[in-house]
Amino acid sequence: MLSDPRVSACMVLYHSDKSVENTARCIAESTVPVSLYVVDNSPEDVTAQFVQLECPDAVILPQKKNIGYGRANNAVIPLLRSRYHLILNPDITFAPDLIERMIQYMDQHEDVVILTPRVLNPDGTEQFLPRRRPTVRYLLGGPLEKHGGPFAAWRREFTLADEDISEPVEVEFATGCFLLIRTHAFYRMQGFDPRFFLYHEDTDLSLKALRMGKIVYHPQMCVTHAWNRGSAHSKKLLMMHISSTIKYFAKWGLKW
Repeated sequence: MLSDPRVSACMVLYHSDKSVENTARCIAESTVPVSLYVVDNSPEDVTAQFVQLECPDAVILPQKKNIGYGRANNAVIPLLRSRYHLILNPDITFAPDLIERMIQYMDQHEDVVILTPRVLNPDGTEQFLPRRRPTVRYLLGGPLEKHGGPFAAWRREFTLADEDISEPVEVEFATGCFLLIRTHAFYRMQGFDPRFFLYHEDTDLSLKALRMGKIVYHPQMCVTHAWNRGSAHSKKLLMMHISSTIKYFAKWGLKW
């Protein structure tokens, strides 16, 4: 582990598959050194071993049970000594120079608290993820967009899908699948709100970050995300998503 890393990173595992090795390889091949922490919410698996094959110096933090995504990310806060902190899913891949380019941008724009990239599907098409602050209609637009009409329009408005974004732009949301945050800001906001076990923890973090500075979406910074949209296929995850949505609106207010 680096003694004084400029960039740290945290990856949370929970019954992840062997593809996490690809993510770890991207960290290992980064043109800037990255101090990697892996919080393992399913230590009965062997997934963490795949990470260590690529990143022998990674610090593995096994948990006794699944403590949730946000709480797991918070477990590394006392250990961080970096200037920038990367939060990423174990199903993300990216070019070796990406992190270096991102920190260069942050160095040049000190009012930016979080930098969020363009997220692509494995086939190269864009994943139009949220970029505005969630509202009731925006959240309805996601699961109902297949019906077209106002639902599809709400989803496209939520994700800025109809806007021609060719330059960095300020947004209200940074996806938790991959974001670069100033470590001191992550400290000050005490990380993720642990009340969000899964879903909307990144929404909440984004709104806290906006109290401290800007969130910028940069279309020239790209990652690939093997996204499976778990809540769309699992009743348990769907109920968890609904529960987190209720908590989000209770905390930040209901807006149509």
